[in-house]
Amino acid sequence: MTCAICHGDLAQPSRGRRRKYCSRSCQARAYRARRAAIPVRRPTRPARLTTVGIARAAVELADRDGLDGLTMRRLAGALGVATATLYRHFPDREALLASMAELALDEIPPPGTECGGWRPRLRHEAHEEWRLYRRHPWMLPLLARVRPPLGPALLDVLERNFAALDHPGLTRQTGFAIYLALSGLVQGLALLWRSERADRLGDPRDAAETAAPRELAELLDPALRPVLHRYFTDLSTFEMDFDDLLATSVELLLDGVAVRHPERSE
Repeated sequence: MTCAICHGDLAQPSRGRRRKYCSRSCQARAYRARRAAIPVRRPTRPARLTTVGIARAAVELADRDGLDGLTMRRLAGALGVATATLYRHFPDREALLASMAELALDEIPPPGTECGGWRPRLRHEAHEEWRLYRRHPWMLPLLARVRPPLGPALLDVLERNFAALDHPGLTRQTGFAIYLALSGLVQGLALLWRSERADRLGDPRDAAETAAPRELAELLDPALRPVLHRYFTDLSTFEMDFDDLLATSVELLLDGVAVRHPERSE
């Protein structure tokens, strides 16, 4: 019998386990050969983090859990990195929210060529703002501030709105009033929609209790409040469509602008 490494003559002991190698040197060579044949598993390097990538992950987290559910720690867990890593890209949560707002606002398309006048352009912007709040409900409390996070995307939206209102006969104060009335209308209806949606997603028993408290029937005495009694006594067949409500409300407001400022009408 020969050695498994050098193939030299191999003397076997009379007792005990049979030998495979003629010397310790050949045994060591065999061990090194077996070790070299095992593939080395190197840990895969994580994908390189970027500011945009982090912001996109934060948008997905906020879409699912809202702003209250968005923390730097939870975001880091979703990305599989340490929390401290995020602060190399964003100094604080407000900076992250500003980048998130930019991504969401960048989804809004500018009006097409068919929106040639001030009214179609403002209508377009109002409906796109409404769709923004439907896609990303967390954007409502972020933009409904005296000082929202300003960035190129938000400034582009504002530029389009005020460009539609720009007219020599319209003062700056009136332009602000029209824009804030229109945006405030959209934000107010979005707030109602969020509240109604929260009720639907909650406990049905709680929603029913909130919608029709026991005392409501007593308060809506037809002798005291006949109109409210007619409007609110039987709501079982009434279902509010917020998209239709938004469209109707926007047209009412634009009708008022057209009557109040006829020089803006095409």
